[in-house]
Amino acid sequence: MNLFAANFIFRRPCIALLSFSLCVLATLGGSSQAWADPGMTNLAAGKVATSTRTDFGGTPDKGVDGNRDGNFGNGSVFYENADPTPGATSYFYQVDLGQDDYINRIQFLPRTDSDQNIFGNFNLSIFPDDGTGNPAATPSFSRNYNGSYFGDSFATVDPGAAAAGGAKGRFARVTRLDNNYWMTFAEMEVIGSSTALKYTEASNIAVGKPVTTSSPPGFGAVITAGNDGNITGDFNAGSVYHSSNHSVGEFWEVDLGASTPLSYAELFTRTSVNSTTEFKVSVLDSLMNVVASAIVDNSDVNGATPGYDHTIDFTGIAGRFLRVETTGDSYLAFSELQVFAAVPEPSILGLVSVATLAVGGLRKRRG
Repeated sequence: MNLFAANFIFRRPCIALLSFSLCVLATLGGSSQAWADPGMTNLAAGKVATSTRTDFGGTPDKGVDGNRDGNFGNGSVFYENADPTPGATSYFYQVDLGQDDYINRIQFLPRTDSDQNIFGNFNLSIFPDDGTGNPAATPSFSRNYNGSYFGDSFATVDPGAAAAGGAKGRFARVTRLDNNYWMTFAEMEVIGSSTALKYTEASNIAVGKPVTTSSPPGFGAVITAGNDGNITGDFNAGSVYHSSNHSVGEFWEVDLGASTPLSYAELFTRTSVNSTTEFKVSVLDSLMNVVASAIVDNSDVNGATPGYDHTIDFTGIAGRFLRVETTGDSYLAFSELQVFAAVPEPSILGLVSVATLAVGGLRKRRG
């Protein structure tokens, strides 16, 4: 039984056709843990972090202490000052996960008591262990980002789509490419698992599929922002869907193309001001009948129970359309809806056939 869902309540009674796990979830609800993808945790929490330098007491350990509090005065913000000196070494921050793990995404929580861009231009790389406890010469993932990618709010990059099972590595490093900017953040979260991942952006079945909405997108947003494969929540980065109207039931809906047995959905919200505070996420069949729905409470990402990435368990549910809508009189604003299909379990007949073939092969070899 899988109890990995983020804050939600199913709105229909348990019936015999539903799986037992779904009935239990309808009764008990799920945990409030963010990044609650099945089987994944924050691999960086409590691990050893290093940096080129630190300033004002913002030591490296504060960036991986598991505390998302972005107020520098509360003692949980990493800080590395700018150094515009010509020829100065590019500053870095690195966390050692202790072993080669499988990484889905890397998330940075911002400092919140001062409006500061996080990096300026920067590089994010993941390095495997070289066999001696040090970073290998060649990273398994490496990409440069410009300063507007993160801006001054929470944002995420998803290297997990780079390889089957996730980007594999022990060391996650962010390097500042322009020392005219400081490097500061409340938390660096490395989301993944010690074993190969079953679900990553590469297996997201909603990306690029047709979308309809209750009203045109507004404020410069585009209709495809909710399933463009970019989970960045900063509106200014251009990958946040925002409705033009505000009302109860303002919706965005994606068509998967056919009725599909589902595993779960992951809703990434807008990360700065004006994010929707509560969502309803529904699965509809090919005739547009609602077969399951969940209420998602989107708490302040910098608050005591932060909400940015919300997991919704749809185990035992099949549907063609997924709809995200408002429950109150508000605009609909979110970054991305990822949808993952159920992975078929081996059938008993298939297992018997495999066993029969194996036995037959043994008999032939013995004969």
